[in-house]
Amino acid sequence: MCFEINDHILKRKLKCDNETNTILRNRIKNYGDWRVPGMIIRPGRETFIEDMVPLDPLYLLDSNLDLLEPAISSFTPEYQRRLRPYAINDYDNSEILTQLPDNQFGFVFAYNYFNHKPMPIIERFLTEFYQKLRPGGSVLMTYNNCDLAHGVIRAEHVWMLYTPRRLIEQHATNLGFELVNAYDGKGDVSWLEIGRAHV
Repeated sequence: MCFEINDHILKRKLKCDNETNTILRNRIKNYGDWRVPGMIIRPGRETFIEDMVPLDPLYLLDSNLDLLEPAISSFTPEYQRRLRPYAINDYDNSEILTQLPDNQFGFVFAYNYFNHKPMPIIERFLTEFYQKLRPGGSVLMTYNNCDLAHGVIRAEHVWMLYTPRRLIEQHATNLGFELVNAYDGKGDVSWLEIGRAHV
């Protein structure tokens, strides 16, 4: 993973049918609130970031800043100044989100990022997400649901990694997350939506 080139990452797409795309965008829009910060991981060339602009500030994360450029350049210079781009490293054992504030984020979104990450890295992210979210905050993340046959096939062909829903959900529950929503589309898109309970 750490040797993937930017062009390969940016060209990598999930098959997403229109119904799934519409449902996903509506889920994202539910979290648009100017009173809370948001975080999007690997916005790439997708347009989901447009549904997150009410969140203030909006943090953009990826493994290097060049990967964030397509998303940032799609906005006006005025709005670009409101964005908070960060490079993260999930390849070693250090804390991934150490640069970001704790107990602040209202919404975290990751599309086509955890589809290509192994379970230990997903578990580390979930642990840190719980620290970064404010009470009532939520995470919506796509992943390769290997509790389904076609998810296993994708993993066997090394298109994506082996990440069963039951294991992700169990780890999230153990941390204190509550399941908000789970969805499996007709294409490659499966997501989990988990929330940190209100105090």
